[in-house]
Amino acid sequence: MKTQKIILKLIIIVLSFSSCSKSDDHAEIIEATPEYPMKTLIEDGVMALKSTKIDFPVTFELGYEFKSFKNGKITALGVRVPDNDTYRVTLWNVDTEEILKTVDVISTSGLLSFEDIEPINIESGITYFVSINTNDYYVFNDDGNVMFPVESDNILVMGYAVKPGFNQFLPTQLIKTSYLGMVDIKFTANN
Repeated sequence: MKTQKIILKLIIIVLSFSSCSKSDDHAEIIEATPEYPMKTLIEDGVMALKSTKIDFPVTFELGYEFKSFKNGKITALGVRVPDNDTYRVTLWNVDTEEILKTVDVISTSGLLSFEDIEPINIESGITYFVSINTNDYYVFNDDGNVMFPVESDNILVMGYAVKPGFNQFLPTQLIKTSYLGMVDIKFTANN
């Protein structure tokens, strides 16, 4: 009888330990929502569409300069232009003038089109630039008012810049009252 009580107690102890579980063993990882800075600024009405240019006689390297408030990663580069074509999109580190990534993005006229890339780590406080080489673009402004710098979630857009030509080079003269484009990034901030 004593042996049966000991065996019964052991069974109860084993069962009680086997039914325990740690709630953090299966903790769910929550990823931040991707951000599309220029798309968000346009949708939020920060700037208004004023005109559309298709097959303009001059080709430009154009885009926007930005900094992030948080470290994170860029996982796609995109365009929204008023024509169907393939466009060269470049991500730059402005401080070093280094090209971080260049991709060709196929555009569907008027729709936002993205090309996924291997994630590129972005550091808070570093200045970056994303550009498109095109002669098809939209013209946005706010009737001559200063639009930049402006915040879009975790991104600070410093301004827009443009250089004429087919060559891949970093535009450096920031314009704060208009924007030609559109080129964009898919940014995800670290939690």
